[in-house]
Amino acid sequence: MYRYVVIGRGLIGAAAARHLATQEDGVAVVGPDEPSDRGNHDGVFASHYDEGRMTRMVDPFMQWAVTATESIKRYADLERESGISFFTPAGYLGIGDPTSSYNARCATSGSALGAAIEHLDAATIRSRFPFLSVRADADGLVETGTAGHISPRAMVEAQTRLAERAGASLIREAASALQTTRRGVEVELASGQTVAAERALVAAGAFTEACGLSPRKLNLTVYARTVVLARIDSAMLRDLSAMPTLIHSASGAYILPPIRYPDGHHYLKIGIGTEADRRLGSLAEMQAWFKSSGSEDNRSEFTAFITELIPMLKECRHWHTDTCAVTMTSSSLPIIDFVADDRIAVAVGGNGKGAKGADEWGRIAAGLIRKSPWSSVVAREKLAFT
Repeated sequence: MYRYVVIGRGLIGAAAARHLATQEDGVAVVGPDEPSDRGNHDGVFASHYDEGRMTRMVDPFMQWAVTATESIKRYADLERESGISFFTPAGYLGIGDPTSSYNARCATSGSALGAAIEHLDAATIRSRFPFLSVRADADGLVETGTAGHISPRAMVEAQTRLAERAGASLIREAASALQTTRRGVEVELASGQTVAAERALVAAGAFTEACGLSPRKLNLTVYARTVVLARIDSAMLRDLSAMPTLIHSASGAYILPPIRYPDGHHYLKIGIGTEADRRLGSLAEMQAWFKSSGSEDNRSEFTAFITELIPMLKECRHWHTDTCAVTMTSSSLPIIDFVADDRIAVAVGGNGKGAKGADEWGRIAAGLIRKSPWSSVVAREKLAFT
């Protein structure tokens, strides 16, 4: 019987497992590897099966900014100790305009936390990033050093490696059920085997409720999101070599610079999420979504937008889409709280930007399940289940 079992081996779950294993014995982490054949896979999926997620200190909300900052501080140690590189300090540019306070709010949090930020006018944006086409009334907010992108695949691998090195047992299966017992909890695995522990932490992301892993309804909203990727070949790759990660505040678009993917090619990625996106509920709906190529309407809309912002992309001949799922909570912050006495807790709800602060959210969740004194500047009640 384990002392703790972490269900979910994504960005937050893998981080929580590492933090637990470095402080406690008897830790198990349950979660399958990425399927080799997505189209014929009949289990769970994960949105971290990708090579690019934005990371930066600045954010319009201080809770997100401070957790990202704490995580970013640990990136170098995680890379060195695991031997796995996952962070590229490509920088960040927020493109604003007079109708949006996004950059101003980001600057407030960045200044308070000591981020290396700089304000730009439209002329300076064009001079520094000549591949961008921005309006004359645009403004920019740059963060350097601490901003860029992470490979979520590699970060999960790094966290998992260090958790195992610290003594955690890795169970490469999906959990299909969770229940309390007289002595603690019991996890049923997809194979039919069971894992017993004193306490469980559920960090299964979009699949938490679809797989029935929370004994209480968490009121999560899971959006089906499409991303569009443009393949960037040699000449254009040189032209975009200084491209930072981008947020276009008026549209809500997030854009990542060319990143090398497992097929050996570099892809520039764009996504735009809205409340009009399709909502996912059942496990079958989620499986069908992850096996699909996403929304064709999004494909045409995003392609039109990005080729207007970066005109040279009109020369790209290879485009494709991919799918992910975004888990939103009613508070717009993760839920990190007990949901069954003191035996089952959840850490769920990336709200579309959980990657950058995942290590800190995992640390907070590990402290909760251990019943350690609360040690985050984010107030416990802000992350409570309500």
